[in-house]
Amino acid sequence: MALPVKLDGVLKNRFSLAQTLAAWTLCAVLLGPFLVWPTLRILGGAVAENGAFSAQLLWLPLREPALREALRNSFFLGIASTVLASLLALPLAYGTARLRYKGKSFLTGLLLVPLVLPPLVGAVGLRQMLGREGVINTLLMKAHLMQQPVAWLTNDTLKPWLVAGVAALHLYPLIYLNLSAAWANIDPALEEAAENQGAQGFHLFRTVTLPLLLPGYLSGALIVFIFGFVDLGAPLVFDFKAVAAVKMFEARASFNSIAYVLAGWTTVLSGVVFWISRRYLDGGRIATLSRGTAVPREREARGWELAWVYAFSGAVIGVALLPHLGVVLSSFAKDWTSSLWPEWTTQNYVRVFTDPSVPAAASIRISLLCAAASMAIDLIFGFALAYLLVRGRVWGKVWLDTLAMLPLALPGLILAFGLLLCFRDTPLDPYSGALPLLILSYAVRRLPYALRGVAAGLSQMSVTLEEASLNLGATRWQTVWRVTRPLVTANILAAGLLTFAFAVLEVSDSLVLAVQKSDFPIAKAIYQLSIATSGGTFLACALGVVGMLLLAITFWVANRVLGKQLGALFRA
Repeated sequence: MALPVKLDGVLKNRFSLAQTLAAWTLCAVLLGPFLVWPTLRILGGAVAENGAFSAQLLWLPLREPALREALRNSFFLGIASTVLASLLALPLAYGTARLRYKGKSFLTGLLLVPLVLPPLVGAVGLRQMLGREGVINTLLMKAHLMQQPVAWLTNDTLKPWLVAGVAALHLYPLIYLNLSAAWANIDPALEEAAENQGAQGFHLFRTVTLPLLLPGYLSGALIVFIFGFVDLGAPLVFDFKAVAAVKMFEARASFNSIAYVLAGWTTVLSGVVFWISRRYLDGGRIATLSRGTAVPREREARGWELAWVYAFSGAVIGVALLPHLGVVLSSFAKDWTSSLWPEWTTQNYVRVFTDPSVPAAASIRISLLCAAASMAIDLIFGFALAYLLVRGRVWGKVWLDTLAMLPLALPGLILAFGLLLCFRDTPLDPYSGALPLLILSYAVRRLPYALRGVAAGLSQMSVTLEEASLNLGATRWQTVWRVTRPLVTANILAAGLLTFAFAVLEVSDSLVLAVQKSDFPIAKAIYQLSIATSGGTFLACALGVVGMLLLAITFWVANRVLGKQLGALFRA
């Protein structure tokens, strides 16, 4: 018999069998067949050939120069994306957490805008601007900074930096959100004690502040690294094919042993990164304020410091919005070569919504349907699982939470290929109809956002009202529905909006699982249009603007509801 323990003022048994079974059953129903099984299938294929174990497959990248180059380039993209994103995020987080200045809320809001544009869409817009007769070359030549146009898109040295730059401009808000929250939560007494001992300037930052920031920083940086390592959209758009993600994508029709090995290595690396984050970083909790402490250290920015804040923030926002600008301008272009401004037209939007030969209008409906259905699944499973983990007496909470958060760290490309392999020749075969599997894959990928969003609300809510309801005779289910649910409605709404937003323009699952043209979501339609001739890029950008608007609205609402808690949803 379990020993009773004192928790929240109520004597409770250590574990509840019913609650434990309910929590594990929820994970088994959704994550078992659509996360665990596909991942194991990938790992098994990386060490088995023709049904027999073959450890030599693991060393295939050491023997095959093409595979070795692909993994090396993928590592470069992951590291370069993380370094570039960190260089942008660190000064911005300092300014947000430690300085007061006019227009701070407006600027910090603009800093999150890059999240609404996936690298696939941003790369399409940037590619249009960087063409040989694009606006960048035209501007440089008109300014007499060069005599001949630069071959930005065909230079093999520039390609990886373009891909890494697009990823960094999209993902730096993840590091910025975690860093600014960690910086604001540092106990001022720790830095003040160090200053009393003579520590100043960079020495104080290196010895006291940086160690406290490190867990929060790495929580975001590790996710940025994984994303850069396995990003598929930007390398495809910039024709940078010597990376692991593109090699796997090209082998999607006949997934051979080479693709299995690349997927296996990628999965193991992501698992190690995720384990480090869970085991050693713990979401940055080391840097939290102590009870009863003073307000975090903030001072009024003046003089050169104020000028630096405006200049750096403005520069970052300007560069980060350059892909967005390219997408918007290209969406109104009939032609855009050798000129600073396009030849204007609105026909791209007319065709997007009315032309039956363009998959755009149908793709919008498919994306909205899949996103809404996956959001409903995530809210149901996320709320139930969050309640059991936060309020319940469940055995194995740490393991359950780790399993539920695993989709945040597992590359979407790997999961998509695992699902494709597991459900071929079944009722969920994407070659027969991709919508059911797309909905389920979207739901699995975004479950961590629903879980974290609802769990944050439950953790901040006192159990007093729930206990009062139970003491007055209400059942547990009545209490959950009539008391708990209304109190965390804001968190449920914000979590639902985030799951919806990310599903609308999901790239990896859409590119891999949507096989037939009639099943193309927005991301797959954008990619297909971008590689088409006769103005396909302009149509792709018009469709991208529609997706950007959907994402912008949902992110704005979610940010208004969650505020600083938004960054916690992106921690592994």
